Amino acid sequence: MYYNSSFEYNDCVAKGACSISPNISSMQEVMYILFRQTAFYLLKLIDFNVRKQDIIKNIIKEIAVIDSARDFSESQILDSFSKHYVNLVSCRKEYLKICKEQNIKCDDIKNLVKFSPKTSLSEILKKGDKEFLNKYKKLNFEKKYIAEILRSVIKSVCSNLVSLYELNKTAEIAENKVLNAINLFNSNRILFETMKKNIDELAKEDIELLKIINKLQIEKYGTPEKTEVSLSTRPNKVIMVSGSNFEDLDLLLKSAEGKDIDIYTNGNLLIAHAFPYFKNFKNLKGHFGSVSFNTILDFATFPGAILLTKNEVQNIEYLYRGRLFTTDSAAAKGVIKIDNNNFLPLINSAFQAKGFAKAHDRNYIEVGYDEKEFDSFLDKILSENPERIFIIGHSNLPVLQKEYFKSFFNNLPSKSWVISFSYNPNQDNVYALNVGNDYPMIYGILHKILQKIPVTSSKLVFFLTKCDVNSLSNIISLKNSGAKNIFLSECPPTIINPAVLRAFNKIYGIHSITNAQDDLKKIKEEL
Repeated sequence: MYYNSSFEYNDCVAKGACSISPNISSMQEVMYILFRQTAFYLLKLIDFNVRKQDIIKNIIKEIAVIDSARDFSESQILDSFSKHYVNLVSCRKEYLKICKEQNIKCDDIKNLVKFSPKTSLSEILKKGDKEFLNKYKKLNFEKKYIAEILRSVIKSVCSNLVSLYELNKTAEIAENKVLNAINLFNSNRILFETMKKNIDELAKEDIELLKIINKLQIEKYGTPEKTEVSLSTRPNKVIMVSGSNFEDLDLLLKSAEGKDIDIYTNGNLLIAHAFPYFKNFKNLKGHFGSVSFNTILDFATFPGAILLTKNEVQNIEYLYRGRLFTTDSAAAKGVIKIDNNNFLPLINSAFQAKGFAKAHDRNYIEVGYDEKEFDSFLDKILSENPERIFIIGHSNLPVLQKEYFKSFFNNLPSKSWVISFSYNPNQDNVYALNVGNDYPMIYGILHKILQKIPVTSSKLVFFLTKCDVNSLSNIISLKNSGAKNIFLSECPPTIINPAVLRAFNKIYGIHSITNAQDDLKKIKEEL
């Protein structure tokens, strides 16, 4: 997950840049050619009641992390291209065979991408450069922007599908919508309206996935509770688990039971402490880091072994090698792959590392929420008949946004109430709750709110302070449900091109956060 580019110690600032390299961009373009052409044949096979579920999952998993600048070797990159090319060839071959057997005229892609064992990485990059230029030649500005928005929403749905896979569930309707959306890019002429329709359908499906994931998380890990999480450390050997994958955390905790080793969460796994299930593990001592996702700072100062959970976009390019481990199917250079959920090499590495030599006492952080308490607050809001109800969040705010919301609350209109997932001014008319960046839980809470306060109410104003892979999809869903006033913070260019963001705000009628006084004035004039 990404945080806003104005955060003072994020990875972009630490590296001095926040952009995607041309080589990464070119590789993504070629990979998308493979995906869209494979999607064409997968859909044809589905029409014949043949579902290649393994290949569909592989494509979805790859799209979910395609924007990560993972530090893979040339052989790993070529192996990945080869695997997806083999899938393309096998799907086409099976489709053509069925057509022949049933004496049906086949549809076929004329300009099928071709690779051979001798294809080099430089040739792939050249092809990507060419595809990038061709794509923008055939699309006018309006279509170019909507195409980028579509790709962003596709990625969001894929990200949530991967989370669903981790809970041993699938969602064929959502998978099919992803395949249909990818297949659009095989056409030489794509209508704006067609792309817009696919975006709206995918955004709606995205919310359904979040609802399912939220339900499954509660069934497996229990109903989240308001919990104090320690940020302190004690002298001992240690492991840090970074990412958002509960299953990996669970497996490691089980593997470390009975061993004298302390385990700390990092990044988005902060919210795991709110689930009753994880409170049963004595080894889980707390959370390490600034409670934001600052890989370089957190990783460089942690004196133990580190587990990178599955499907996370993490910048490890400049980090110390040798004590980083991952459960991902492919490990970046300098990262050791965990095979068959055997965490013993990770645990042994932690014992060999120096660990914490002395205790560090720090404050705790509160996560989770009390359902009954929150329901009472909603009832109180309704009884007051407020003029405005602001929903703010989520994630820990960067410095500039903290200053923004200090001014915001100082100028808050009378008879206003606030539900905040981030900034807490400690005011009587504000209910602040920290659920980290767990989108399924956030939408579970939002569902409670909208059951009592209709999303179409002109009293509701949404301030979305976090911009990541899911943001555009979530905003589209809110807007299509009838939300009238949505304000969005800036987005890092690694998430979405600023020009595309401006187009998105115009297409969907979203306000950009500017300064608190002007934004509150705009709300007063419009409502």
